[in-house]
Amino acid sequence: MPTDPTHPDARWIQRDADAFSELMLVKTRQYGVMFYDTELRITGWNQGAAFITGWTADEVIGKTTAILFVPEDRERKLDEHEAQTAALVGVGEDERWHLRRDGSCFWASGVSVPLHRDENGRVTGFVKIFRDATHLRARTRYLENELKENVARQAERDVFIGTIAHEMRNPLSPLRSAQQLLQMFAGDAERSCQPLAVIDRQLGFLEKLIEDLVDLTRVQSGKMSIAYERTHLQVLLSEAIESCRGLAHAQQISFHLSFPAVPIEIEVDSRRINQIFVNLINNAIKYNHPGGDVWLTATADQTHFVCYLKDNGKGIPAEIQPRIFDVFTQAEGTDAQRGAGLGIGLAVVRELVSLHQGTVEVRSEGVGKGSEFIVRIPLRGPA
Repeated sequence: MPTDPTHPDARWIQRDADAFSELMLVKTRQYGVMFYDTELRITGWNQGAAFITGWTADEVIGKTTAILFVPEDRERKLDEHEAQTAALVGVGEDERWHLRRDGSCFWASGVSVPLHRDENGRVTGFVKIFRDATHLRARTRYLENELKENVARQAERDVFIGTIAHEMRNPLSPLRSAQQLLQMFAGDAERSCQPLAVIDRQLGFLEKLIEDLVDLTRVQSGKMSIAYERTHLQVLLSEAIESCRGLAHAQQISFHLSFPAVPIEIEVDSRRINQIFVNLINNAIKYNHPGGDVWLTATADQTHFVCYLKDNGKGIPAEIQPRIFDVFTQAEGTDAQRGAGLGIGLAVVRELVSLHQGTVEVRSEGVGKGSEFIVRIPLRGPA
């Protein structure tokens, strides 16, 4: 059984070697095989090369390999460069347009390698193995164009979101000032109480929407940074719960909390962690039934703290779950139970968790079966 003395792991039987040689040189049409010397003159040409290029062996033997190269590559002497690279490093990659006999082009994918050497180790002959990969090139170009278009659409959408957020900010200040003046000078407190509460609540929703839009564009454009500080997990979670109690009370939602008795010290951006959990808790309330329940559980291991936010509300359809953290997902699925709004809050949650080098995932058995969000974030900031 023949072996390569310089590579003892290489092994074959002669029958297989002979069959492979016949396959590559005579039978195959998928791979072109071209032999050439140091003067770049073609000395051998298999059936596959003839099938791919349209040239027969009689038409190319004795001619230079430049016959395959398009004019601009010949001007750059890339035919010579390919052979020089093969001689110098042992292989010359060939991923470029080549010519057929009829003047058309095909995308060649292959290599040139040294085949013969003299007693001094100098290369005296090469073999080039190539195939027609035009279909792969076309597919690659299609995907490249798709990527460019997607990037352009994303950039346009970011500009659109940023513009909306900026324009929506303008009327907020006078609205808030007017609401405060009404509170201060309301003549009939009993009659003005309800409309003032409505104004206050809607302004709060508008402010949150704008801040989420601004934060989303900042994160996606790389303009948001994390300001790490030491604090306690239980304090941050309790503050987030308190921020949402008014909405929970209005919908008769009950909170059930389970935190470790011993304070868990963490290094995070407190403002952003609060934002994460306020978004998640508000969602748990918003997509729940009147009289529903929300459970918030926290724990920690050696490296991370983990929080589980669970509700028994409307649940999440299976088809939306893989995209639930994508912006505008909820707007696209407005017929679903969990479908109101733009879906910006959860997109912000994912980005803020990622900035903390953490993860967030969702679980739901489907519509009407509640949902659970699991947030996992390192206990300490980057060293």
